[in-house]
Amino acid sequence: MNKSHLWPDTLFTRMFLIIAGLLLLSQLAVYWFFNIYQANPQAERLAQNWAQILTLSETLTPAQRQETESVLLHQGLRIVPAGAVRGHNPRLPVLANALQLLHHMGWPQAQLRVDGQRRMLWLQTRPDATLALAMPMLHPPGLPLPWFKLAAILLLSWLGAYLAVRQVTRPLTRLMQGVARLRGGDTPADLPEAGPADLRRLAERFNQTLRDLHRLWKEREMVLVGVSHDLRTPLTRMRLSAEFLPAEEEARSEIIANIQEMDKVIHQFLDYARSGEQEALVATDLGLWLKAFILRQPAGVVWHPPAIALPKIPIQEVGLARALQNLVDNAQSHGGAPIEVSAEPAADGVLIRVRDHGPGIAEAELEAVRAPFAQAGKGGGVGLGLAIVERIVAYHHGRFVLVNAPGGGLEARIVLPPAP
Repeated sequence: MNKSHLWPDTLFTRMFLIIAGLLLLSQLAVYWFFNIYQANPQAERLAQNWAQILTLSETLTPAQRQETESVLLHQGLRIVPAGAVRGHNPRLPVLANALQLLHHMGWPQAQLRVDGQRRMLWLQTRPDATLALAMPMLHPPGLPLPWFKLAAILLLSWLGAYLAVRQVTRPLTRLMQGVARLRGGDTPADLPEAGPADLRRLAERFNQTLRDLHRLWKEREMVLVGVSHDLRTPLTRMRLSAEFLPAEEEARSEIIANIQEMDKVIHQFLDYARSGEQEALVATDLGLWLKAFILRQPAGVVWHPPAIALPKIPIQEVGLARALQNLVDNAQSHGGAPIEVSAEPAADGVLIRVRDHGPGIAEAELEAVRAPFAQAGKGGGVGLGLAIVERIVAYHHGRFVLVNAPGGGLEARIVLPPAP
C-alpha cells in the first residue's frame, strides 16, 4: 500500500495537525470578526471627526484661523499650506474606510495622506485646495494582523492541540509499551489506571487481560515442563532395558535410536518452554564467548573471526548458546557443510551469521519455518528449533531473520542490541 509522504504516519502527529489547524482557523476567524466589529465603528468616528473639522476650517476666516491656532495646536491640529503635504494614500483598512465614509458625508473630493516618517495625517478638502489640515497619528499604521498577535494565536493553538492529543495518545503509548514488554518475555507490569473514565476502564481491562495471559502462559509452561520431565525418566529406563534385550543387534539398535529420537523431541519441548527466560542478561565479551562456543562444535563448523573487536553486550550465555546450537544443528541436518559462523559490529548492535551450503529454503517459506512445529525438511524433531531461537532473541530485544545466501545455502542472522 502506497502512503503519502506529506501525511504523517503516527496518530499523535495526525491528531496534533488536525486539532492545531482547527484551533488556528477558529482563532483567526474570531480575530477577524473582532477586528471588523471594532474597525467599522472606529472608522465612523474618524469620518465624523474629520467632517466636523473640515466644516469648521472652511467656515473660518483667515483672521479667525489665526486666533484659533493656539487652540488647534493644543489638540495637535495645524492648518498648513498644501505644499507641505507629504506621504501616501492610506493603506490601513480603518483609515481607508474612514475616507470612504467621509466622501459620503458631503466631502466627495477629500484626500488623505499618511506620512509615516513624521507620523502625521494630512487631510485636504479637495485636490486643488491651498490649505491642508495636519493631524498626528495616534497609532502607527501596522499590519492588519500584527506579528506578535499571530505568534500568540499560533503558539496557543499548538499548545492546546498538544495537551488535547497527549491526553488521548499517552494511554495508547502505555498500551503499546505493555504489549512490547509482554512480547519480549518480561513479566507485565500493570498500566496506570488514571485519566478519563473511558481510558481508566480500558487500562483496567488491559491489565486484567495481561494478567490472564501471563497466568495462562505460565501454566502452559509448567504443564509442558512437567510432562516432558516425567516422560524422560521412563524413556531412560526403556533405553537401558533395550541395551540388555536378547534380540538381534539391528532390532535393538532401531529401538535405541527411536528412544533417543523421542528423548530429543522432549528436550526440544523443554527448551521451547524455558527459552532462557529464567537467566539474567550479563555483559559479555561476545568475541571471546563465540570463539569458545565454536571450540565445542564438531568438525565442519568454521569460525570466521571478526576484523575488529566486538563490543561487550548483555546476553544470556546459556540461552544464546542454545539458540546458536539449534541453528548449527539445523544447518547440519538440513543444509550442507561447511557451517560458517561469523560476527561483526553493526549499526544497531552486533550481527551474528550462521550459514550452511545446502539447498536453502524457498523464499515463500522463509517466514513460515520460524513458527513453532513448522518443518522445511526431513531431519527429525518436531520443528521447534527456530521457534526457540525466535523466543531467545526476542528476550534479548534483538532481531532474527532467515535469508538465502547469494552463493547458495541458508543464512540465519541474529542482531543483538548494544548495552543501554
